[in-house]
Amino acid sequence: MLCSPAVIPAYAFGAGAFVALETLYLLLRRGRWPVRVRLLFHLWAVSAATVVVLAVMTRREGAGWRVSASLAALLTAVVVFSLVDSLIFQRPWNAARGPMMPKLARDVLRVLVLAATALLVATMILDQPLPAVLVSSTVLSAVIGLALQDSLKNVFAGMALELEKPFERGDWLLVEGQTQTVQVIDSSWRSVRLRTRDGVDLWEPNSTLSTSRLLNYGAGERPVGINFHVHVVFDAPPFRVKAALLTAARATPGALETPAPEAFLNSFDDPGADYRLRVWTRNLADLSRFQDAVNSRIWYELHRQGLVIAYPTRTVLLRHVEREERRRTEEKQQAAVELLSQLPFFGELDGDAVGHLATGAVHQHFGSGEVLVREGETGESMFVVEHGRVRVTKSGGEIGTGVVVLATLGEGAFFGEMSLLTGAPRSATVTSEGGCEVLVLSKAALAPLLEHDPQLAEQLSEAVMARRAETAATLEDRRDRHRETGEERAEGSLLARIRAFFKLPPGD
Repeated sequence: MLCSPAVIPAYAFGAGAFVALETLYLLLRRGRWPVRVRLLFHLWAVSAATVVVLAVMTRREGAGWRVSASLAALLTAVVVFSLVDSLIFQRPWNAARGPMMPKLARDVLRVLVLAATALLVATMILDQPLPAVLVSSTVLSAVIGLALQDSLKNVFAGMALELEKPFERGDWLLVEGQTQTVQVIDSSWRSVRLRTRDGVDLWEPNSTLSTSRLLNYGAGERPVGINFHVHVVFDAPPFRVKAALLTAARATPGALETPAPEAFLNSFDDPGADYRLRVWTRNLADLSRFQDAVNSRIWYELHRQGLVIAYPTRTVLLRHVEREERRRTEEKQQAAVELLSQLPFFGELDGDAVGHLATGAVHQHFGSGEVLVREGETGESMFVVEHGRVRVTKSGGEIGTGVVVLATLGEGAFFGEMSLLTGAPRSATVTSEGGCEVLVLSKAALAPLLEHDPQLAEQLSEAVMARRAETAATLEDRRDRHRETGEERAEGSLLARIRAFFKLPPGD
């Protein structure tokens, strides 16, 4: 039998099939196949050659041929799918983009291909009736389903994740109950492979991820806003704290200019005022260092600005209340003296007089957009800008409609001197820009000084007239100046108005 003339062609066909498949392997082996796929390919070549030999010798009859053909068909399905997976689905020509479809989808497709091949083998090679095969498959599926409930739950959960796509390969996730973000590496029929920032891989079951709340930060293509909270003492002006936080954010490496960082006064808690700083970044792969950099910049900037970070409520701070209050009062007094000494009205006064004025001055804070004085209102005080900026505006009046911006005043600037000295209505509206801190000097603080030295009224009138002559071009239009000049002629000189307002005796 083995030496009969009919056997030689069978072996020749089998050898030809084996050589052809092995040649195909040599041509395709440059693909990085797993070891198991290479072994299956060789086994497939052997089984295919065996099927050819038996088909020629037995004319496709006998149990040996059926067994060999069934094995060869199953191996063919496995090997062909592995080839398509390695050469097409995994996109070897552009490995940086990753596979065309996730590993879970490829695994499910492999199972479906094998199931379809097994059905064809049972009906076409083993000559089993289709109804019997389907009934057997149903019973077998029920038994397997009961035995593998947890595994099947993960499979269906994985399918749901693939359909919904709450995350993709390379995304950074924050899973509910966790404190650190993890990166998605790959997914399978049972779990999702995640990698921590410490380089440790973990496999989270699909069923767990499908029922957990996930925060997806993305893979770095789009900017993500990271929030930082800091508590500052209550007496710190919000506009100064926000300015310091924004300065710290802009100086942090990795922070984006667009979208711009934002600072908010979030709430008032036991430790102090809670501020929230939102900084945008794409540096998700190194988020821990980015958070460290932002928090460090916040600490340094707040301390440079003299803004105190609030202590937790559980901290017991022992201090002498009267001594601390006296120290703060002295600091405010000294700041007021320095500001008033720089004004042209009070530059010629001695130290005691300026100190007396500083004692009666009041420090006030205004938020962004708040109106300090309104045009046309009566007033008896002047303002000196300590921190921040204010915008001076005036209604159009006869020359037009709307509002005219006259000037923007910064630190050290002052306004309202005419209302302080003469009680004249406010000639313009002054609004805070981004928040400001001002020193307010009222008539009540200046009156004792003028009563003690009536000659000071003359110095103040000369200084005010010089000031008005210098700034008339920017703060007053010609129409207003002509009108006020007429008023001065009708009521007398500015000096007379000052004496009348403060009820001083007339001069020589």
